Amino acid sequence: MKKLFLLPALFFVIHFSFSQERFFNLYPGWMINFTKENSNNYSLYGSDTLVSGYEQTPVYIKTELNGDFIESFRYVSDSLAGFSIYTSDSYSIHNNYVLAGGVYKEYLKNYILNPVLMYFNPDNYYCDSIKDFKSYFNGRSTIIRFQRETAGKVHLFGTSMYSSNWNERTFFAVYDTLTGSFTVKDYAKPTSCVMTPYQALPTQDGGYIIACEQDMTYNLPMKIYACLLKTDSEGNEQWRYVIPGKTGQSPYPDFEPATFRPRVFVNPEGGYYVVWTDHKIITYNYLIENPNSTVRIAKLTDNITEGILTEETDLYAQLDNFQRFPYFISDSYQDEQGNMYVLLQSDGGYISALAKIYSNGVGAWLKTYKCYPDDNAADNSVTELYGITRTTDGGFMLTGDFYSPAGDLFPGGMIASCAFKTDSCGCFDAEGCNGHCLDSYSENYVYMAIAGVFPNPTSDKITVNFEYSGADTEFNYKIYSLNGQVLQEGTSGASVPLQNGTSGASVPLENGNLKIDISDLPSGYYTIQLWGGGKIFTGKFVKE
Repeated sequence: MKKLFLLPALFFVIHFSFSQERFFNLYPGWMINFTKENSNNYSLYGSDTLVSGYEQTPVYIKTELNGDFIESFRYVSDSLAGFSIYTSDSYSIHNNYVLAGGVYKEYLKNYILNPVLMYFNPDNYYCDSIKDFKSYFNGRSTIIRFQRETAGKVHLFGTSMYSSNWNERTFFAVYDTLTGSFTVKDYAKPTSCVMTPYQALPTQDGGYIIACEQDMTYNLPMKIYACLLKTDSEGNEQWRYVIPGKTGQSPYPDFEPATFRPRVFVNPEGGYYVVWTDHKIITYNYLIENPNSTVRIAKLTDNITEGILTEETDLYAQLDNFQRFPYFISDSYQDEQGNMYVLLQSDGGYISALAKIYSNGVGAWLKTYKCYPDDNAADNSVTELYGITRTTDGGFMLTGDFYSPAGDLFPGGMIASCAFKTDSCGCFDAEGCNGHCLDSYSENYVYMAIAGVFPNPTSDKITVNFEYSGADTEFNYKIYSLNGQVLQEGTSGASVPLQNGTSGASVPLENGNLKIDISDLPSGYYTIQLWGGGKIFTGKFVKE
């Protein structure tokens, strides 16, 4: 795999009238898993989603601390059929290398997924080397979901498929970077179960508490249970605790809820906390929606031979009676004071949220995030956040992706990465929730930035104006008809071929104004959409 090209500064810089340390960016065609804060900028690590499935390739984005775009790097594969990365813990950042773990796709009679580590140069973002572990898994499709580095060794956690989709085991492997040795252990699971790890918390004895989910929805009756797996330093299983659902919930008092994707935190007073969600009900055969879905927490005690959960609590009221979306946990963070943060994502990705839980296990606040709620396609759009990074100003970078089907704002639909910078209360300044930080629930929205178009109506040329100051840079635009067809597109420095083989316009950027010749367009109503620097603008005009 090699770096294909450096995308130059073809994005423009936006200056905000409010505090510049909080912003939101969206980069079309990409997704972002992880953020690294540097001394004077952010590095965003993600994947190119223009090719779907397991054939994505890495992208790296650099921005100023106020969100202004600096540069980006995108790769193509000359040795692998794509490379997919899964979580914010799929990266290890060092001074002399960046380590990313995931899978690549290999075509045989069908295809299998092979586990791989890739080493990138942090200075030029070239891929220096690839370590392939497929020979250790006997031809099984195997995924590295995240890894940890310790004392010259890389501890790998993931899933390995033994037969069909309903027989996947969690594995723990150790790759010794000095000797090249590799050892792997996997763990027994219930019949017809996909057992997936989502977190590995190091313990004082050198082992791990692995937070898993046991998905048994491939046969009847369908069940899903959160599961905690304790290992010693060699990866040997010491105990396992399957978290049952809390029965007695109205209107299904006889059925237990399913339990999903737990996260484990250190309890400053000793032992641990475990947080999970329960947005489904287990019935005689099928899972149904849980109208009382919530975020739950309990204390965990490790007794060497068993794990014990006590003092289970429903955090719904403590988190200010938040709207009960069917949430599951996508990432987590614990600060030095022991406060716990869980990044939540609704089932299907409609909306995401960040919740804070105090170090004593009491809920503090919950904030939600949604892109473009005023769009007529918003009910079917997706705002998925699955990476949380604490920043030195006390706030957070929340990263993920956004998808919208065709609608008024995005006539051709949209796939873009998300990078949201919040304050310490999880808020955007523009939402004004900072004065209500403690013990509160609030909603944060990304709204479309509007571009002015004049003269309007017009017959031959338009000038598109947007708030911009800084050096001349390239950006992209598309003009859509009412039925969502792209009739014209271009950049401010290069022509872009359209799908029908014609060429898009190359247009100048003059003092923040984009001048476009539309004389070849038929009369009618149009939407123009343009993007750069992580910002998306839209405007409307009439061609006479």
